[in-house]
Amino acid sequence: MKMVALFTALFLLNRPAHAQDIQGIVRPIKPVSVSSPVLQDVITAVLVDEGDTVQEGQPLVQLRSEREELAVQRTEKQLELADYKAAGLEKLLKEGIGSREKMLEEKANLELVRIFNREAQVAFKEKTIRSPISGIVVKKYKEAGESVDRVEKLIDLVNIDQVFVEFFPDQKFMETVRLDQSVAMRFPLIGNAEITGKVVFIDPRIEATTGNSFRVKVLVDNPGHRIKAGMRATANFAGKS
Repeated sequence: MKMVALFTALFLLNRPAHAQDIQGIVRPIKPVSVSSPVLQDVITAVLVDEGDTVQEGQPLVQLRSEREELAVQRTEKQLELADYKAAGLEKLLKEGIGSREKMLEEKANLELVRIFNREAQVAFKEKTIRSPISGIVVKKYKEAGESVDRVEKLIDLVNIDQVFVEFFPDQKFMETVRLDQSVAMRFPLIGNAEITGKVVFIDPRIEATTGNSFRVKVLVDNPGHRIKAGMRATANFAGKS
């Protein structure tokens, strides 16, 4: 038994074990909080649920918009009238029976109405809040019937088609870790197979909290979304080039 214990101890001392393994944590590449762009208003519909996959530009939340829709309709009619008047005065001027000053005044009014129409369209479009990215809905903060104010959170989204894995290697690796370096990692929750990523960021600062490590971000492709934000990963930075 003593010989077995001695052999085991020698093996543990001499094995190329993962003594240099560093634990990291997975971060989503694009976490986004979607907020209301308008002053206090009422939500008429939340168009997604937690867990839904959405595309960039897809409607997420609809705010009350009847007034803005009417403003668009009103300015469109005003635009038609102003355009008709400006065109008529221009035609009369060409025939030598119109006033140049009156025609220029009407054209200026036409441009002003166009501006009002664009403003009305922008205000109307703001009442449909769309997704700024393609991703997954991870949290809803409001439901239909509730009020919401400007910059108040409505939806949290993440994109995990790719993920970052954040590591804090010992400062002794600062001279050997390089941008675009390949790093083999393991994610215990999804098995022992190695998944390779690429170093995309090396913090030039030593972490103040530890005094002996620095931050490295490794970018990993994530087809099928097997790697989840918040997962732990391990990587060995020793001997990498």
